Amino acid sequence: MAVINKLDNIASILFEGDTVNSNPVETILSLAPTIVKAVDKLTASIGDILTYTITITSVSLGTITNLPFTDVIPAGATYVANSFTVNTTPETPTLAGNTLTYTIPTIIGLAVATIQFQVEVIGGNI
Repeated sequence: MAVINKLDNIASILFEGDTVNSNPVETILSLAPTIVKAVDKLTASIGDILTYTITITSVSLGTITNLPFTDVIPAGATYVANSFTVNTTPETPTLAGNTLTYTIPTIIGLAVATIQFQVEVIGGNI
């Protein structure tokens, strides 16, 4: 099944037996990106480090700009400082309580942004 990322349109008129077409116009559709989250360990013990990987895929031809990202660190875990990367580049998210936030500046059309960060297991159920 093909993904439709744009709408093309041409108008026409019939004048004195001839078809006259307009210029083509194109509208690029802004489709919601997909997001998948994974963790490197399905079981963990206190003191273990977990690495979360979030893959955001643009399924649109248009560029996505200033995309807000939010992730709530589960109870029983704490964020590992300086572990946050976007496409392997170290970045600094905002950490308020147990909530990480970051604004992804740009994802070009049909591209992927990969966020990774780590947490340390400190107890409880995560």
